[in-house]
Amino acid sequence: MAWRFLLAGFLGGLCYLDRTAACQVMLHRPLVVATLMGAVFGNSSAGAAVGAVLELFYLARLPVGASVPPDDTGAAAFAGAAAAVAAPSTGLDGGSFTAVLLLAVFFAETGRVADRFVRKINGRIAHITLESVEKGDLQAVEHGLQAGLTLFALSGVILSLAFTGAGVSVAKYLLPNFGPGSRMEFSVLQPVLPLLGAASVYSCSRTERTAAVFFLTMAMVFGITLFLRWAG
Repeated sequence: MAWRFLLAGFLGGLCYLDRTAACQVMLHRPLVVATLMGAVFGNSSAGAAVGAVLELFYLARLPVGASVPPDDTGAAAFAGAAAAVAAPSTGLDGGSFTAVLLLAVFFAETGRVADRFVRKINGRIAHITLESVEKGDLQAVEHGLQAGLTLFALSGVILSLAFTGAGVSVAKYLLPNFGPGSRMEFSVLQPVLPLLGAASVYSCSRTERTAAVFFLTMAMVFGITLFLRWAG
């Protein structure tokens, strides 16, 4: 299990770098992250299933400018690990699937708090770099960039380890203790979650002519999510 966490930390660090500090080639998106973490912990299809729903939740929440959205990358790391570990032990039934997604929202907000803290430190690095340049230290810019990248990478590794560790713990110790009644109550909410995500995305749409394409796409995503859910 230790090597799985090491791999999860490494991949998570890369995904967090892609989130704001470097590259930005969509490696940080929930569908990608949850699938990766699911593969690391033994069940990529279970990770992809929860990642598809989380993608709908946070598709319109982007880290643009000074905006600090919920940490969908961390939420996906938690959900992917939890779903993968829960799949062979509980079968990832509807109740467990829904519980993982609801808990992932909490970790998204926790990650946002951490993201704000890291950005404040990065702002301090930028301020120190500017002061050094004004004093004639031309190497300060390079050192500042390296320090900023290292900060975001290190924080990403730490958050990935924390969130995947929480996901594994939830799958091993919390979900198996759900009784039949609790599983039934959670499973009732399962079909609603993708629709809530679809409504969130549609609320950001400004072109009425895209409505038909949008709803067709959401129907396909919903169908794929259910297929991956049962296939896993």
